[in-house]
Amino acid sequence: MTNYRTHSVEELATDDMFRRWVMDPTPEISNFWKQWNKENPDRSGTVGQARELVLAVKDIYADELCEEKLQFEIDEITRLAEKHKQSTQPKVFYWSALWKSAAVVLMVSGLALLYFTSRSPEKPSELAVQTTDQPLSMQVRINNSKKEMTVLLSDNSVATLSSGSRITYPKTFDSRERRVYLTGEAFFDVTKNSKQPFLVYTNETVTKVLGTSFRVKAFDGDNTVLVVVKTGRVSVYPKKEYETALDPAGLTAGVVLNPNQQAVFLRNENRLEKGVVSQPELLSESVVQKDQIFDDKPVTEVFQDLEKVYGIVIVFNSEILANCAINAQFNDENLRQRMNAICQAIGASYDMVDGQIVINSKGCI
Repeated sequence: MTNYRTHSVEELATDDMFRRWVMDPTPEISNFWKQWNKENPDRSGTVGQARELVLAVKDIYADELCEEKLQFEIDEITRLAEKHKQSTQPKVFYWSALWKSAAVVLMVSGLALLYFTSRSPEKPSELAVQTTDQPLSMQVRINNSKKEMTVLLSDNSVATLSSGSRITYPKTFDSRERRVYLTGEAFFDVTKNSKQPFLVYTNETVTKVLGTSFRVKAFDGDNTVLVVVKTGRVSVYPKKEYETALDPAGLTAGVVLNPNQQAVFLRNENRLEKGVVSQPELLSESVVQKDQIFDDKPVTEVFQDLEKVYGIVIVFNSEILANCAINAQFNDENLRQRMNAICQAIGASYDMVDGQIVINSKGCI
């Protein structure tokens, strides 16, 4: 089976099964791509661009289009886009008489340029990539740095993303559930909500919780998916079992994990195993100890220190907080515990809005 997750825009556009889905689908092909898109929401942007590319070329030639011509034109689009990307001076493309509509040329070149722009190498100072797939209102965070990345979710939950990992999540969670998609490794500190289960999807497993802290490790190249629980209780299911059930709410408990327990999904055997945590360090939110000591320190400076340590943005009014100071020492506490302690000390509160922490305070006397 072809691994379409790794396909670029032009690779999808020139794939036979993908083109058949766009131009002349059978029920089997339609069902395949419907399911694939459902399981890979973070790739919807690439799929959409590839569809537009195929349709644009098809519309230009109508009945004259053959497989060879389609392949040639898509190759030409990507070749010219690559040439334009490498050019130091902006220029307008004047493509050959093959194109029958200048409007279509502009539209297709825009698609190709968008693709190559998205492929351009990152600047050395960039630690992460963030994109938004508008049709699904999904956010994608990719940790391309060697440091951990803190991701704030709309329900006040926090995901600590390890290097080389990616998380896909909605800007605002659905009222029925809180679903995220993970490739790689992350530690989750989930806000408790018994009416809105939190679901972590990997390629082979679904981890379901109401509110707890746990780690999921699911890199594409590994033979195992690992779920380790620090606090609370979680249920782990093979993904196919969870999704094919008529009523997921009525499923059996799956593999239920309590603190200091783990579940290992063996990909080659399609089997879940439960056991005691063999690597205690996996229970930690971070592999890097984030000790902080504040001795009668202005809270504005405390928030600035937290921003640097966790790589997040904290929004606050410096004038209102000018007279606020705290004494605190943090070692194993996670971000939410530190924020709770600080805000309690100064009589403030906070919200997580659009990936930022917003401080609400009337100040200190």
